Amino acid sequence: MADRVPIGQVLVCGNGLAARMTLAALARQLPPSTAIAWVRAGEQEASDLFYGTVTGPSAYAFNLSAGVDERQVILDSATAFSWGTRYASWGAGRSWMQSLALPFPVMDGVQFHQYLGLAGAGGIDPFVAGLQAARRGVFVHPPRAAANGTPHPLSRAEYGYQFDPADYARLFAVAGRVEQVAGTLASVAVADGRITGVTLDDGRVVTADLYVDVSGSEARLLSAVADDTRDGRGIAIAARDLPADDQAPLRTIRATAQGWESDTPLKGRTRRTVVGAAGVIDGPQATLGRRSRAWVGNGVAIGQAAGVVEPLTPAPMLLLERDIERLLTLFPVSVDHRVEAAEYNRRFAEDHDHAALFQQAFFAADDLPDGPYWQAAQADAVPEKLARKLTMFERRGVLVAYDLEPFHPEDWLILHLGMGRRPAGHDPLAARADRAQVARFLSNMASEIEQGVATLPPARIYRTQFEDYLRKAAS
Repeated sequence: MADRVPIGQVLVCGNGLAARMTLAALARQLPPSTAIAWVRAGEQEASDLFYGTVTGPSAYAFNLSAGVDERQVILDSATAFSWGTRYASWGAGRSWMQSLALPFPVMDGVQFHQYLGLAGAGGIDPFVAGLQAARRGVFVHPPRAAANGTPHPLSRAEYGYQFDPADYARLFAVAGRVEQVAGTLASVAVADGRITGVTLDDGRVVTADLYVDVSGSEARLLSAVADDTRDGRGIAIAARDLPADDQAPLRTIRATAQGWESDTPLKGRTRRTVVGAAGVIDGPQATLGRRSRAWVGNGVAIGQAAGVVEPLTPAPMLLLERDIERLLTLFPVSVDHRVEAAEYNRRFAEDHDHAALFQQAFFAADDLPDGPYWQAAQADAVPEKLARKLTMFERRGVLVAYDLEPFHPEDWLILHLGMGRRPAGHDPLAARADRAQVARFLSNMASEIEQGVATLPPARIYRTQFEDYLRKAAS
């Protein structure tokens, strides 16, 4: 029976960052009985710019699952460490550091930020270790405890990576069990809503039980089985490298009249990226938004083939990692995979929609620049889910959260405060606490972080020392 026939052949179609990450993960985690073939589908280095230049903390674990450890990341690429992104002059001179962080402390059942206003604290910045380290340009791997077992002041810091997409892609080796098919994709054959094979530029036909589309925003496979276009705004992107080597552990984004530009320090250079409205910026263009379904018939879209996200935050890489992990989690046990497809599409839609809420929150302000990019970014109606997040925080300081969001409550808290949103009221349970005691706790916490960060080495020096350690350990 068809529902008992196992998946024997997977065909991955595309070229670039998403293709290499997907192939590496599948080769590492699928059972040996499943054959994996790779067909290229044109050059994607230009469109890979839309994956941005920063990852979230999840990149470390994802890379390990795909066979790439941090030794390779540091020794074999220009990738640098990152505490997060600084947004400068984001409307009316507003600037803040969107630092990566573990959850903030909960005291007596009350969220940490509820005490800040009651204790007269000026903001959350002194209590975010990664933020303070980023301002000084220093870095170490966050320790989890001091020598005596007490929490280290940097124990709640989280880090990601700053990268060049083409350079990062080369870390994910495609070899071993992956059959690299010569030639490139020419056409896709479809019957009854399923892909029956792909024809290469030399006329050969390659077939599989499951087709994975990593061909970029063109979605060469999925577009053949589903007429599904994105309806978001159009943006363009351009990038160039500047001479620099401080490896500062933060990306800086500046709002401009045309859109925004970012500087991302790497080893030996700084990647400058410019994003604006399509037709205004001279560079690759893309339409933002997601497909209604990423798994159609026997074809699954990954990365930009499923949806394009503006690289304003780590969202593009977060969603790419989640796409691949979701496919592995729901990899079908037979060629009848309707159940897996339905669950995949549900999770895919929620991931992209929730990431879009975080992105849209950057434009929920009245004092942003003017121009085609900014007008288009603010033209869409605020979704009900985002309106609830904004309203509940501004009224009561409540961080509304939905299931399995890509961005966590601490990300939202830092964004709210950075954008100038302040609660009109607070959790009444916080009023039970002794204000003097809370003030002492906050003062001690800020002091410990300041003292801990003051001892850290510049990021470039730490990178050099870490490289020496890795080379000696491997010898």
